[in-house]
Amino acid sequence: MKNLKVFSILFILVCTSISYSQFTKFVYNQPVIPDVMGYINVLETDGYSTYNAVYNVDSFPLFTGFPKTFSGVGYEGGILCNMDSDNDLEIVRNIGYTIQAWNYDGSNVPGWPVTVPTYQLECAPSYGDVDGDGQEDIVVTNHGLTSGGFIFAYRKNGTMLPGFPVNHGYSSRTPVLANVDNTPALEIIVNKRQSGANQVSIYTGTGAVLSGWPQSINSVPASSSAVGDITGDGQPEIVSESYNSLYAWDRNGNLLTGFPFTMPNSDVNSYSSPVLADVDGDNIREIIFGTHVSGGGGYVYILKNNGTILSGWPKQVNQWIYGPPAVGYINNDNVIDIAVGDQVLSGSPMDQLNAWDKNGNSLPGFPINSLWAINNQVSIGDIDNDNNMELIIDDNTQNSGRGQYHAFNHDGTPLAGWDVNVDGTTMFSMPMLGDLNRDGLMDISGSGGIFINPAYTFVYLWNTGINYNANKIVIPMFQYNSRHNGVYGDNPLVGIQPVSGSIPKKFMLMQNYPNPFNPSTKIRFLIPLNNIGKTKLIVYDINGKFVKEIVNSELTAGEFEVEFNAAGLSSGIYFYELTSGNTKLVNKMILIK
Repeated sequence: MKNLKVFSILFILVCTSISYSQFTKFVYNQPVIPDVMGYINVLETDGYSTYNAVYNVDSFPLFTGFPKTFSGVGYEGGILCNMDSDNDLEIVRNIGYTIQAWNYDGSNVPGWPVTVPTYQLECAPSYGDVDGDGQEDIVVTNHGLTSGGFIFAYRKNGTMLPGFPVNHGYSSRTPVLANVDNTPALEIIVNKRQSGANQVSIYTGTGAVLSGWPQSINSVPASSSAVGDITGDGQPEIVSESYNSLYAWDRNGNLLTGFPFTMPNSDVNSYSSPVLADVDGDNIREIIFGTHVSGGGGYVYILKNNGTILSGWPKQVNQWIYGPPAVGYINNDNVIDIAVGDQVLSGSPMDQLNAWDKNGNSLPGFPINSLWAINNQVSIGDIDNDNNMELIIDDNTQNSGRGQYHAFNHDGTPLAGWDVNVDGTTMFSMPMLGDLNRDGLMDISGSGGIFINPAYTFVYLWNTGINYNANKIVIPMFQYNSRHNGVYGDNPLVGIQPVSGSIPKKFMLMQNYPNPFNPSTKIRFLIPLNNIGKTKLIVYDINGKFVKEIVNSELTAGEFEVEFNAAGLSSGIYFYELTSGNTKLVNKMILIK
């Protein structure tokens, strides 16, 4: 209970101390009319004199219907997913007691919003088929100040699944969905925070506890779990954090040798959910996570599946780490990299954005110094079509009530022309990158928040006007995807490109090219005029284990091409399967690394 009280007090201080003096200058319901270039004129005072200041409202045009303003707060961002029968994506977010779902024009998805009882919602929603009916579901959790809470699962039309809500108790952070027991349905992985009985639990889509679970941990749960194969046996492992240690179990709840792992530098875990990626090139994923030290500073660890630390790690940072590490190829040298920001409450910018290669060497231009607190995962993607990766971070400050997302190039320089502003602060709110209206242009959704009473959230959707390529967006939302499993390379928002204007007479699935490939290949297929229902394209391994869903859409007749990125997968033979109605076509492809 002592840990719980200290943890709660620290979190309350973080949420109630953010730029209070700056917030008092901002009237959130005052109408703001920018000039034709998007600038506003603000009369400010520093306590001694009054002066005019000019601010850019937004660098990108907003979609009609945005921003949206709601009472309450949410953390870790939202998800982009398909909530209806069209090909467009929708935005789903937890705000206060409500699960909100919007179309790109700002209208509500039918059946939403949904209000949950008793307690406010926790962090981000998760999206996946948990009941095995072939349709994805929305899963959320809520909890009280120190105890009590539920797990909710809804169909896409907003109706509750049988067996829910589950009276689970206090579950912190975002729920994770993954296929643990090799059935068609996904399972729900959550933690439980309770004095003397802290646990990690797995539930089925009927609300039942999966055999072998829950498993106990030695202190309060610190973050969401990560779920993926880290042993190379084709079966998923569950990686979870307590405040004091990191755990890894097989799917049946048996601890892996070498776990729990207790950090050797008097450091502890909070919020920095683990990420799974093959860092050292041995075709086996490692565990990457961040920590903090009570006296200041933190570490980034990379662990093998036996609990040993990868050579060259951990790396020390100046302040606490709250966000999950971000893994991807940042500087185009074909060596995988890790990026993370740190945070401390301060009256001056004292934080850093760090980036290292897999061997622990700082990338050129990093760390970036003199930043304000970075509390969430760093977004990675090519957001300006220069074929280089950029990094987007949150920020816990405001200027005249306005906060920002900041963006940097792969060499650490600020991204030119980037000036994305929100009402409130972007703290703990990760932006989402995708093409919601399928016009081939990249859209960004993010939010600002006011965390003091009355608390508000402001949700934005910007149209960047920049060509969208899903395969160049490494982290489109929190923990890589809408299931939040923390597996690098598991990005479901793959672009579907029409190849020609011809109308095929029959279904065809072409051989992927190149083949063999590393790490990307293109798959072309034909959809005839009489096609009815959704078209699905999935990848599975030689053992028949599901790997990734590439397409799940209602497509009109035509010839289409998608790119499959196998980053994070092991070398071997894979199969890709095209289904629509009663038609099923399968081809083989070979990944060689």
